[in-house]
Amino acid sequence: MKKLFSVKLTVKNMAYMALLLAMQVVLTYVDNVIPEMPQGGSWISFAIIPIFLTSYLMGVGYGVIVGCLGAIMQFILGLAKYFGPWSVLLDYLLPLAVCGLAALLPNIKLKKREICIGVVLSMVLKFLSHYLSGALLFASSAPEGQNPFWYSFYYNLPYNAITLVSSIIIVSLIYPPLKKAIKL
Repeated sequence: MKKLFSVKLTVKNMAYMALLLAMQVVLTYVDNVIPEMPQGGSWISFAIIPIFLTSYLMGVGYGVIVGCLGAIMQFILGLAKYFGPWSVLLDYLLPLAVCGLAALLPNIKLKKREICIGVVLSMVLKFLSHYLSGALLFASSAPEGQNPFWYSFYYNLPYNAITLVSSIIIVSLIYPPLKKAIKL
């Protein structure tokens, strides 16, 4: 477990981190082409896939760093919509950082395929962060008379579920050949 969290900032590792971060930024622009949900947020996010890949290829420590840097890049590039410091934490920094935790759970093998189930753990934690943000910071967006916790649950569940399914499929298809091709 110690190796999983360790980070060595060699030139090679930083180059891979920069490449995966660049992929994350490009995919953030792709996500922005998809129509937004009524109160903000995308229906699906492909931008988290490079964070998952960083975690699996390099380790959890690298994944968390790339997730945090991805959040920072969204602010630098003017892609983030936020409503105060708690919104920055719960809508950007924490959700992207927890995507870097994907490699905490071992992959399972189904026939000849590796299934990256750590994506599920990361997406549950990401959902909880967005859920708390919606319930606590955006309670006024709930329809009158509706509990903001239920509203946040129903609002955040669909896009996180869609992103979860698509991420498991894409990461499980991309990771095994990348693992063979990239020697870290």
